[in-house]
Amino acid sequence: MSFENIQLTITLSDLKLEEERLQEDTRNILSEIQVFDGVQKADLISIEKAEPNAKSIGGFLVGILTTEINAKNLKALVGYLGDRLYGKTLKIKAEGNGRKIDIEVGNLEDLKKALAEVDNFLNV
Repeated sequence: MSFENIQLTITLSDLKLEEERLQEDTRNILSEIQVFDGVQKADLISIEKAEPNAKSIGGFLVGILTTEINAKNLKALVGYLGDRLYGKTLKIKAEGNGRKIDIEVGNLEDLKKALAEVDNFLNV
């Protein structure tokens, strides 16, 4: 199957961090993702697009960002984020060509499983 661009929603969580620090980490990751090879666009998610009672800081959802990346770079991005965010819980929802995948990474074993799921998602 040939994919065009994949839409991702990336959620970071770390129970040890205060919301302000988590949002700072989210902004740092956003700046890294924006220059990642194959990323078409990336941004924080505004509160206007949130579900009721969602936590926000400065008009953006805490710990959540969205990005669009070309399919050939999806696996590299997931691997990079898994390595970069070791110790935090990372949830990624990917959508493209009418297919969806939800993965969660919290440790190296999860990352290996997630990369296998991404392969399956891209190759089916």
